[in-house]
Amino acid sequence: MSRHFILLVVGASLCQWCFTPALPAGAASPRPPVIVSPRDASWMEQLAAREVRRYIYLRTGRRPAMVSEAEGLPGKGETILVARKGRAALAGIRAEPSLTAAIEGLAPQSYCLKTLAPAQSPGAGGARLLVIGGDDAGTLYAAYRFAERLGVRFYLHGDVIPDEQEPWKMPVLDERAAPLFARRGIQPFHDFPEGPDWWNRDDYLAIIGQLPKLRMNFLGLHTYPEPIAEPTAWIGLPGDVGEGGKVKFSYPSSYQNSLRGNWGYAATKTGDYVFGSAALFERDAFGAEVMGPWIPGPTTPEANNEVFDRTAAMLREAFGFARKLGVKTCVGTETPLVVPKLVQERIRAQGRNPADAAVTQELYEGIFQRAALAYPLDYYWFWTPEGWTWSNVKEEQIAETTRDFAAAIAAHKKVAPPFGLATCGWVLGPQQDRAMFDRVLPKEIAVSCINREVGYTPVDAGFAKVNGRSKWAIPWLEDDPALTSPQLWAGRMRRDAADALRYGCDGLMGIHWRTRILGPNISALAQAAWDQSPWLASYKPPVPSAQGPRVAGAEGGAVASFPDNPIADTADAPLYQTVRYNLSAYHLPASNGLCKVTLKFCEPFYDAPGKRAFDVKLQGRMVITNLDIFAKVGKNRALDFTFDGVAVTNGWLDIDFVPRIEFPSIAALAVEGNGFATRINCGGPAYGDYAADVAVPPPPPVLPSTKDFYEDWALHQFGPGPAAAAASIFQRIDGNLPKPSTWTDGPGGSRCAGSMPL
Repeated sequence: MSRHFILLVVGASLCQWCFTPALPAGAASPRPPVIVSPRDASWMEQLAAREVRRYIYLRTGRRPAMVSEAEGLPGKGETILVARKGRAALAGIRAEPSLTAAIEGLAPQSYCLKTLAPAQSPGAGGARLLVIGGDDAGTLYAAYRFAERLGVRFYLHGDVIPDEQEPWKMPVLDERAAPLFARRGIQPFHDFPEGPDWWNRDDYLAIIGQLPKLRMNFLGLHTYPEPIAEPTAWIGLPGDVGEGGKVKFSYPSSYQNSLRGNWGYAATKTGDYVFGSAALFERDAFGAEVMGPWIPGPTTPEANNEVFDRTAAMLREAFGFARKLGVKTCVGTETPLVVPKLVQERIRAQGRNPADAAVTQELYEGIFQRAALAYPLDYYWFWTPEGWTWSNVKEEQIAETTRDFAAAIAAHKKVAPPFGLATCGWVLGPQQDRAMFDRVLPKEIAVSCINREVGYTPVDAGFAKVNGRSKWAIPWLEDDPALTSPQLWAGRMRRDAADALRYGCDGLMGIHWRTRILGPNISALAQAAWDQSPWLASYKPPVPSAQGPRVAGAEGGAVASFPDNPIADTADAPLYQTVRYNLSAYHLPASNGLCKVTLKFCEPFYDAPGKRAFDVKLQGRMVITNLDIFAKVGKNRALDFTFDGVAVTNGWLDIDFVPRIEFPSIAALAVEGNGFATRINCGGPAYGDYAADVAVPPPPPVLPSTKDFYEDWALHQFGPGPAAAAASIFQRIDGNLPKPSTWTDGPGGSRCAGSMPL
């Protein structure tokens, strides 16, 4: 059995029980150790020492004494010294040069746990444990890592502590660790009732308080500006910023609540809830406390301002607490700046154009001034347009975003707020060049993005082309169309962490809504930000098909048929009425020598350009770039490309498809070479001398092993009896759970899941 100290947040949950093996071997002590902290201990050092004492008490039932170094080190009995490097109390262990060097060499955020026998620490009457950090944050991480060595487990939703207390035994520890990423944390996403839209002050404090226990140090928030604005960040002119960051003029904003019907959720009075659940609510509306009486949203200028001010007060406490714990905070808006309607009207009433570049810069000055006064902040980030994920990005759109960045950078320089700038978004950059921002933005601006395809796409390889600046990968801890379902992605978190490290990222955060049900995913991501050695050998990143193993046929993809579509510009319409889409490659046996390759395309689904674009490689060489079939020939028209002189040297022809927007799609292909010919009706049956497209089993996902992770997780959740069997089950279902529903108009409008969209 176990005690679970949890934060209750709306969302599904996994049943959790906990068993912890006995403490590390050592002689049982009749009394707990004395905990020593430096005479001039910082706030974080004091917290670390108190947390060491707290978890010893929770595990043993014995409450250790605490003394300051100024009171003198105990002459007998066991002691635990909790401090950052460089403290005078460490002088007593400097007889061991290698240990001294190791401690003095600790970098910021790093830590050391080392048990010393009495002989190694002159003057000590018993064993001494060093809980040492390279700085204040590292000291706190060391304290929580020590608690884990006692059998405690930490999750974003709370602590899991075994019920079975153990006699105190000084653990024999020798551990040094440094993070693989400078920034590690979470990006809770607003806009749905499954996530932080419900959070109040205490919820923020509880979540932020768990981050150092997971050895994380980042919390970032996105802000939608319209049509339903969120009050996380304010948009307005400098003259509308009042004392302490209060706003003099604003616009309606709200967090998701029971009377705000959008994203598939129906606005419903809580009094109309069924099966007695109405009795849980004090009134007919439920939402975050900052919304006060203004649910679903404020309707007067005074109420508009009040919602922003109440939100700022909540975040001021939350972010202030984060700063004390060494957690970096970040908020931001979308770019190009979306100016709320009422703010536009105010600017026009002053005889100015809201679209003018000078006005945009002034708005950013107002945003930065207010943010600096409203709450402690480390970063302000700009989210590139969501449409860049799904539609063709025109050059004028790129130019508009670049101009917007220039206005923001100029405003930041003028205001000089105490926070830096960063980018984020649904893609790292436009499909023309994912690493474009590395060329146009100053190097002090960090770049980041979430993974495409709600996380099913790996970390963007474009990060590898970004150099000389901070870059943060943000994998999806869960996808929003499946918020009603369990999502176990520990293996995927490990893969994304390994890829992010391989691409040189110095930040690793996870985007999410729910908390408790994501315990395994968050834990896996947090661990992978510090140590990948237990499983990295099991992860073999995919290599270009021209270099890797092949199976004859298509690599991935699904098929679709449009038998009633009339196809223009061809006498062989059936070839173009079926397609294979969302594929990665075709691998075809071929005789060595030169061959001719014909690729046949058709757009049978979309009615406009900019909906599908992709590249094509032959034998690893790019032969088609940014192909938008509709833009080139329109819908239901044949489009053929022929390439002569394609060299085959190893008995294989590889045709690779690289997505830019949506899914690559091909209708048919033909290869003619030295004594052979291969023709395939992609996605369809045999037609003329074209063979049917035989389904090839998709390759298994390339993910690291999760065996060690689930063995530990199951042991602490279910106890030693079912642990092995449970771990085996969870390892098999990780990343393979069915997706029984998806959304319509948002996660609130669920339907049975069918095939992925073409």
